Amino acid sequence: MLKRDPYSHADRWEKWREENQNGIKGISKHNSDLALSFLFDMEIGKNISPRSKKGERSFTRLNDLRGKILFFAERLTKDLDKITKDEIHDFFHEMRKSKILRKDGKPFLSVGDFVRDFKAFWGWLRRTARVDEDITMDLRRSDGRKPAWVFLTEEEFKTLANQANSDYRALMWFMYDTGMRVTEAYSIRISDFSNDFTRLAIRKEYSKTFGRTINLKLCSNFIRELVKHHNLGPNDFIFIKKPATFNKYLRTLAAKTFGDGESPARKPYNKMRLYDIRHNASCYWLKRYPTRQGLMYRMGWSREKMVMYYSEFLGLADQIDDDDMVTKENKTKYEKRIEILERGKEETNELIKELMRKVLALQSILAN
Repeated sequence: MLKRDPYSHADRWEKWREENQNGIKGISKHNSDLALSFLFDMEIGKNISPRSKKGERSFTRLNDLRGKILFFAERLTKDLDKITKDEIHDFFHEMRKSKILRKDGKPFLSVGDFVRDFKAFWGWLRRTARVDEDITMDLRRSDGRKPAWVFLTEEEFKTLANQANSDYRALMWFMYDTGMRVTEAYSIRISDFSNDFTRLAIRKEYSKTFGRTINLKLCSNFIRELVKHHNLGPNDFIFIKKPATFNKYLRTLAAKTFGDGESPARKPYNKMRLYDIRHNASCYWLKRYPTRQGLMYRMGWSREKMVMYYSEFLGLADQIDDDDMVTKENKTKYEKRIEILERGKEETNELIKELMRKVLALQSILAN
């Protein structure tokens, strides 16, 4: 089954490609030729970094790279392959100091993403013998800033979801239960459920990392009702609403419920979106899975850094206590000793009872 494209990344890329394949308007011909060569190579997986995953780049990635390359061409105002080390360091320094702003006049929040993509572009220039020097070697990708998102306690999420209308409520609980990425969720069909909607297969074809089958613990009743109400068939998608519509509904509902203040994860409640439910699901399941491997499997994480991020956010980074210091071997040994002591205690109690009976009998004899 093909992966669904709820954000129309493929259509947007194909439309832009057709309109600009002979030259990008608004930038110099030299930079246009560089940008198109770079993007078309990424499209077919050519001249990729040896450290990167091989193959064609996704439409999502192509659109992201396209936006960044055009941004560099417009803001740097010179041939991109003639940028010096000092110039690019000054450029990103000014972005971080909010001297270079977005079109809406607001500062850039994820300068590290721009650094990452400039490094990708410059690496391509070197691999295609267009430049020699690596001017990006000392550029830092991390801004030291954690991502901003809307955090809700488990009770707050329950309150929010239960105020939603039936369709949105079912899908909010579905996202909270599965912890899926938005693009994964929008590719789920009714046929992907099994065992009366208590198990879900997230197929490899539309997963960002790997396919997996998970047990559903929170949303099964809601999904059964949703399917019955809309008379959905095996090939129908579970998500009926478009992401933009769903996000607008979430923003309105969260603002009505919690106001426009800032949540503990720094993002205002009235800016909530579908992906924030994945963040909250990560926190929910982190406190319930006994092993990291189980949590990583459910969330579709291939690296442990996300476990560490949410552990740190929740203050669970160091949860070891005295019981955890006992090894499995010692625990077994102690359990056997306790069992022996318990048996000895039972035997002692029986002996005491027998002695008490004899004492009572003797007292009765003496009294007579």
